[in-house]
Amino acid sequence: MKICYFGISDPNFGRNKVYIDGLRAAGHEIIECFDSTPGVHKYQILRKKHQAIVDAGGYDVMIVGYPGHLVVPFAQRISSKPVIFDALCTLYEGEVLSRGKYRLNIFMRMRVNFIDEKAVMAADHILVETEAQKAFFVKRFGLDANRLSTVFTGCDEHIFNPALTARTPKRPTFTAVFRGKFLPEAGVKHIIEAARLLEHEGVSILILGHGFLENDVRAQIEKLKLLNLEWMSDKPDLSELARRMAECHVSLGQFEAHDRLTRTIPHKAFESLALGLPYITARAQGISELLKDGSDCLMVNPGDPQDIAAKILMLKNDQRLREQIAANGLVTFANKASEKVLAREIVDIIFERLPE
Repeated sequence: MKICYFGISDPNFGRNKVYIDGLRAAGHEIIECFDSTPGVHKYQILRKKHQAIVDAGGYDVMIVGYPGHLVVPFAQRISSKPVIFDALCTLYEGEVLSRGKYRLNIFMRMRVNFIDEKAVMAADHILVETEAQKAFFVKRFGLDANRLSTVFTGCDEHIFNPALTARTPKRPTFTAVFRGKFLPEAGVKHIIEAARLLEHEGVSILILGHGFLENDVRAQIEKLKLLNLEWMSDKPDLSELARRMAECHVSLGQFEAHDRLTRTIPHKAFESLALGLPYITARAQGISELLKDGSDCLMVNPGDPQDIAAKILMLKNDQRLREQIAANGLVTFANKASEKVLAREIVDIIFERLPE
């Protein structure tokens, strides 16, 4: 099958690369048609690239890569084939709820909502990250549930894998690592408070991140001056990021009591499972579609630093539990979120859910 992967995003970003690599490994031909030139000029470039693909023999189906909300109606206009929109989530969730954009600009918020609505209406089929997200789309946009499918995000298995963890020496002090952006749902402030509670327990916290709430995080860290807390705010490539994670003993997820966590699963969850790192995160509907508390992860009460500290200590003091959680996490990743599994799910969607 020939698949045109289309959009204004980075084909090497998260879901795009996982799906493209998985589909190629399964024997399907992926024809990339991307351009991110600023302004309207990118549409002219995309039209020319797309026409060249059509003239060279065309394709069977188009997938608009994430994030591509803005370009779906354009894709539908220039393509005579079914168009799958890899939405992941709404643009409103990513830009307004998570990153706090346009809080004081109602007209921009209305514009973001308009982009979301046009995108979902234009697509023949829509991919989202969780069943909870699917239900949200159905209710928010009045969609037929059959127009949506849930496909997990996964991660780049060439970079995040247990072999890297096996050959990477651990830090001398038991270390829990948080990797990610400082967004409201992450609950970084609770992780820092957990570090304070663990200051004399032989536990270190490593924070690999930056972003929206960086000033708040910096102020809290400078105020507490914890000797067991290290923050790296640089932006290493994925290989270096994976190595830094693999040096640690436990991986930390998202911990805030936030509406986004009812529908999302962060990249770090898949990366942690693929590395074979025990994963601790807040109890929420989204992550519960992938993981089970006490089996392949440990869950804590949202917004509860004491519970975070307690679960880190539990894994520190119980090597058998730590190894069991890590091993079960690897199995869960292989069965639910590997490139091979996700590619098969996308192919099934193309054959079973799209119009002829």
